Amino acid sequence: MTDVLAASTDDTSTTTQRIGDFLRGFSVEATRPKAGDVEALKQSAPAGTRVYLSALPNRPLGELADQAVLIRAAGLEPVPHVAVRNLDSREQVVALLERLRDEAEAKHLLVIGGDRGDAAGPFATSLDLIESGLLQRHGITHVGLAGHPEGHPRVSTDMLDRALRTKIEAAEESGLAADIVTQFSFDGDAIIAWVRRLRDYGIETPVRIGMAGPTNLTTLLRYAQRCGVKASAGGFARHAGLVKHLFGVTAPDGLVCALSETTVRGTLGDVAAHFFSFGGIGATARWAAHAAQGRLTLEGEAGFTVAP
Repeated sequence: MTDVLAASTDDTSTTTQRIGDFLRGFSVEATRPKAGDVEALKQSAPAGTRVYLSALPNRPLGELADQAVLIRAAGLEPVPHVAVRNLDSREQVVALLERLRDEAEAKHLLVIGGDRGDAAGPFATSLDLIESGLLQRHGITHVGLAGHPEGHPRVSTDMLDRALRTKIEAAEESGLAADIVTQFSFDGDAIIAWVRRLRDYGIETPVRIGMAGPTNLTTLLRYAQRCGVKASAGGFARHAGLVKHLFGVTAPDGLVCALSETTVRGTLGDVAAHFFSFGGIGATARWAAHAAQGRLTLEGEAGFTVAP
């Protein structure tokens, strides 16, 4: 009996350590965070944590710069999103980059095409902005690129892979370090298969795997529908640990367990966790930080519960 208990304790310790290793260095994503949100984030996230700031259509770029300044003042690393098809002119992006450099000391930027069909100005694709030289001249050293583990409704998988590799090569040739940040997904098998396919394709770029942070089920389903992510109430039930049945609260612990188990084998290369803060940026960072510190209770194969 003693030997069985010892083995069980060792297994628990190993699993907890594996989860902590995977979550260490996590990043979070926020939409229009206010001063109170940033203060809550500062209380939970380790210093230097990357905070990705969503680009919203019909919102002034100056607002994005304001948010980046708040994040930097909190001792965290701002990573603004730039949706290139929303940019009216080179002058507009230069004004943004100057503020990000001078006021927020931003070094990282996530560059995406944006949802609109026609470009508002001179940049039709993220590649156009990367190759313009504007980022490098304004102190940007790292560029993030979007990844789609569950595919894209209007672009084939082959085209997505080729476009991603082209952007990575262009970034690196122009002196920018590149990484990939994925859309959030609930399907661990799809994520793992997608990362392995990238590696087989010769893309060894670091990947930040997008997951939805803790929130209620109704909110999560609404965001999933808005973002085009494959999800349903029935689908949640099939993913172990995703739905905490009491109160209908969701957490990505089952997904974290699956990903941490795979990454420890070394088959996915350089990967990290990235959380979308649909349930609040402070709560999201607190959940991830506590789990990374091992402040959790394992629930078999179903995932884990984070200590309050």
